[in-house]
Amino acid sequence: MSVPAFIDITEEDQASELRAYIKAKGADISEENAEGGLHVDLAQIIEACDVCLKDDDKDVESVMNSIVSLLLILETEKQEALIESLCEKLVKFREGERPSLRMQLLSNLFHGMDENTPVRYTVFCSLIKVAATCNAIAFIPTDLDQIQLL
Repeated sequence: MSVPAFIDITEEDQASELRAYIKAKGADISEENAEGGLHVDLAQIIEACDVCLKDDDKDVESVMNSIVSLLLILETEKQEALIESLCEKLVKFREGERPSLRMQLLSNLFHGMDENTPVRYTVFCSLIKVAATCNAIAFIPTDLDQIQLL
């Protein structure tokens, strides 16, 4: 399963657009794509994306869903460290602030992942951590059958 991105450009161009947007927001990132490939671009984008987390919810969700859509097309072995980094950023970013947005972003990532991907556990745990900060833990399913159907 993946999160569809309705954008008619290549993955490399999408990464370039994300870099330009994040740089325009004040991040210290090159607008040029990295030579190491898409996973290197995403590592740099995720590292610098803090600046866009301060925008309004719709803009943040658009940027993050774009990042997620690129993450999900990577080979599984290249996803793990990047997903862990993104989860850590979303859990720790201004703890206590905008929990519903952070939960939505983590949920989008969780639902976009293949259900057999081991790092999906990390995403689910991150979702629980954010939910716990805003007393929304009751809204997180705990029945394994229900979680697998999500």
